Amino acid sequence: PAFLDLVRRQLTQEYREKDLTSEGLRIFTTLDTRIQDSLQRSIDNKLPQLEKNPKSKHLEAASVVTRRDNGEIVALAGARNNGDTGFNRALDALRSIGSLIKPAVYLTAVEAPEKYTITTPVSDTRITINSGNGRLWSPQNYDHREHGIVSLHTALAHSYNLATVRVGMDMGVARVAKTLRNMGITRDIDPYPSLLLGAISLTPLEVTQMYQTLASDGFATPLRAIRAVLSSSGEALQHYPYTVRQTIDSGAAYITNTMMQEVVREGTGRFAYTAIPPSYNLAGKTGTTDEMRDSWFAGFSGDYLSVVWIGRDDNKPTGVSGSTGALRVWTALMQQIAQQPVELTPPDSIEMVWVDPHTGLRASEYCPGARYYPYIKG
Repeated sequence: PAFLDLVRRQLTQEYREKDLTSEGLRIFTTLDTRIQDSLQRSIDNKLPQLEKNPKSKHLEAASVVTRRDNGEIVALAGARNNGDTGFNRALDALRSIGSLIKPAVYLTAVEAPEKYTITTPVSDTRITINSGNGRLWSPQNYDHREHGIVSLHTALAHSYNLATVRVGMDMGVARVAKTLRNMGITRDIDPYPSLLLGAISLTPLEVTQMYQTLASDGFATPLRAIRAVLSSSGEALQHYPYTVRQTIDSGAAYITNTMMQEVVREGTGRFAYTAIPPSYNLAGKTGTTDEMRDSWFAGFSGDYLSVVWIGRDDNKPTGVSGSTGALRVWTALMQQIAQQPVELTPPDSIEMVWVDPHTGLRASEYCPGARYYPYIKG
């Protein structure tokens, strides 16, 4: 029902009213029933497990799954109950996205390579900002600790709030808002400092559009649920063509995706590799909002991108973070459907360099512990 709801909405947006009034229309959608079944099975199995936690009751879920290469929506869940024809949370539930915004902050930074590279040291220490009207804002890390000087990629992998706010304020909140628009967010964005930690409410479908741009290597790829509409006589109806255009620098997108692979390999998303082989090189990001009201995970394999939200309709705390909630559903789903690893192809603007992790300087590949990092040439 939730997927068909999306089809109806896209029909009215993309096809002329007079084309849709004839009888016997044949509508070809992008739905993959195998993946839809896998998505529902993952929700059905995991939410009762999460609710064994006394703090996790009355959980709801929403999810969108797309083909990574073209933005076709292959599965969609608008509620925990597959037969629910009421409120479609995937399309209409506006929820704070929390740390899901952080790749946009770090993408903004690496789009300015004269200021930031993947290994630039940043300070994860207490910061107080005047947020307007004389009010002071002092964010904290999830673990209520400061982590000192860390590299840019480490700050994203471990979702450090203080480092993120420092990087975002240095780049400018308005510039981060522009990056969000380039990633496909069309609603109004309030450029307050708290935006840097996800103080913006989006639907799961909008979050999917945002991450689809990253998964598509910087190309804005409109999400679609309809492939074709034919008349009763088999003629293709007039419709508005999809346009794919590059909205994000390909080198910066490559570096950001590399950092999101580290999120799964070593950071807040590492639970995924308890069920999926590390050779899949998955990329993704956890999201947790204040008081654990919303649990998010957005990530992709070589073939599919999926976004999962878990929360409560009354907006009370869920008792689960992005790692302990939405990531569990995402992992159960991707374990069933992912068949291709992520193979990022560096664009011509990228130079790969061996780096000594202790000094941060260029090193030989034979240097103990040396790691291979992407940089914008020059």
